[in-house]
Parts: sequence; C-alpha cells; structure tokens
Amino acid sequence: MKINIYDIASEADTSISTVSRYLNNKNVRPDTRKRIEEVIAKYNYKPSAIAKGLVAHSLKTVAVFVVDIRMPHYANAAYYIDNELAKLGYRTIICNTRGELTTIVKYIEEVSSQVDGIIFIGSVFNEINRFPDVLANITNIPVVITNGKLDVQRCKSIYVDDEEGIYKATKYLIEKNKRNICYIQYSNNVSALKKTEGYKKAMEEANLPINIYYTNDLFGGYEVTENILFSYKNVDAIISGEDLIAIGAIRALSCHNIVVGKDCAVIGFNCSQYCELSNPTLTAIDNKIEESSIACAQSLKEMIENEEFDDKPITFNCEIKFGESA
Repeated sequence: MKINIYDIASEADTSISTVSRYLNNKNVRPDTRKRIEEVIAKYNYKPSAIAKGLVAHSLKTVAVFVVDIRMPHYANAAYYIDNELAKLGYRTIICNTRGELTTIVKYIEEVSSQVDGIIFIGSVFNEINRFPDVLANITNIPVVITNGKLDVQRCKSIYVDDEEGIYKATKYLIEKNKRNICYIQYSNNVSALKKTEGYKKAMEEANLPINIYYTNDLFGGYEVTENILFSYKNVDAIISGEDLIAIGAIRALSCHNIVVGKDCAVIGFNCSQYCELSNPTLTAIDNKIEESSIACAQSLKEMIENEEFDDKPITFNCEIKFGESA
C-alpha cells in the first residue's frame, strides 16, 4: 500500500509538521517518534526527495477563521495576523464563517489537510467543542484561539480581558458622577456575555440600577438608543460592546439635541478607526487587537515549528482610549 506524509500523520495520531520534523531529523518526543516509526515500518515508507522537500518547508499556509469580516474587530485582527504571518514566511487563507456552524464545518473539512495550522478569532468558536466529529478534523493541527479553548491536542489560547475592560469603563463613568448608565449588548457569545458581566459588576458595586439593552444588528445602535430614550429619559451614559453600535447611539442622541460628552456620555469597544470619524470622537475601550493578533501569529509559528511549546494562555488587559464622547 502506497502512503504519503498525510497518511503517516493521521495513523500516528500526530501533525504533518511533526512528521516533517521527524523526516528532517529534528526534535520529536520519543513516544511520538516511536508511533511515526511504527507506521513507516508497517508500510515500508521511503520518502522521496520531493516529499522531503515538501515537509522540510511545510505548507507555509495558515487558515484564519473569522465570524464576519465586515466587522472592524475581525477585519483588523485578520489584517494584523496576515501581516505578521507574512513576516514569518507564511501565507494566510481567510475563512469568513458568518458565525454559522455549517459554514465553519465546511471550511474546516476543506482546509484542515491543506494548512500548517489554524487561528480562530473569537469566543464563538468555542461551540466547536460540542461537535466531536468536527474536532476530529483538527485534532493533530496546531490551533490558536482567541477568548476560548478547544479540546484538541495542540491548542494555545489568547485572551483579552473584555469583562475587565467594560468594568473599567463603567467605573470611570460612575466616578464622573454618572448614575443612569445603560449598556447595549451585541450578540450572545462568551465574549459578549463577559462584557455585560463587567458592566453589571460595576453597577452592583455602586448600588446603581442595571439597564441592559440588546441588538443583534451591528448597525442597530441608533434604533436601540431611540428605545432607551423612550423608556429611560434620565439616561446620562451609554456603553456598548461594539464601536459601530456606540456611533449609532451618538447619532440618535444628537438627533434629540442631547449633547454627547456633556449631557450623555458614550463609550464603545474595540477602539477601531471609526472612533476618529465619529462626531464627537468616540471614547472606546482598546482591547489590544494589534498586540493580541501578533501574539496569535507568533504562537502558531512556534507550535508549527516545535512539537514542544508553551501552552500557557496569554492574557491582555484593556484600557480606555479617550475621545470627546466621555
């Protein structure tokens, strides 16, 4: 039976990059080395010069999974990851999943045998853990995920403390004597829920009323703020889990002749380029998208090129970047 390096990796329960290291006499753990050698002996595999060349240089390709490439957070993360990977000698495939499980599964099935590793941007990809058949496709591939953890053999987690970021923003507004602070939640993924918890924690500590509004539309800030003004006329601050929603809130407040930054403060999240285009400029929570994205790329490179890697999670803390809106 004729086999290739992909077959060896699958039967030896390891990654293609690990087979690469073995065939090129690089460091491989003894137990993994033994499994690879057993498969090679079983099929009397003899690598050709072409095969050795292939594994020596690896596929040099990484798949980056995002939820919605239109969103500033994902667009910026993909840009910084692609830029850093290019410096490290890797190509990038962007998989825009729209957050749909069927699309995620399709992409995983299509790219898992064609890439050296995968980066999942966003806590929504934690959902993959509920589907063992899907996980099986990436069990032996180096994986990096932001704000999550996947139940696979080689996984590195990069966290941004979103909850602490919203907590800091809410505390700041309370210290500025804001007492009627509303929060606009976008989506129901892990990250979104943690942001909401940060708001609730700060409000509970100050013994202030909790007012949470929800939208699943990235451009729904205007409509939600109209609802806030109708039901909560004393609102003096609005925080949102996304910059674009906060900018929609600014527009709605301005239409009601409410002076943003004076009568009502507004704070967004992501610190995207849209903050400077807003009028007034938007105060937002900087969730360290550039730093965390570079960490994703560098961590994946380490995992691809070394069987032994530091699997401790990396955590980044948020900070407030001030504009004129708060």
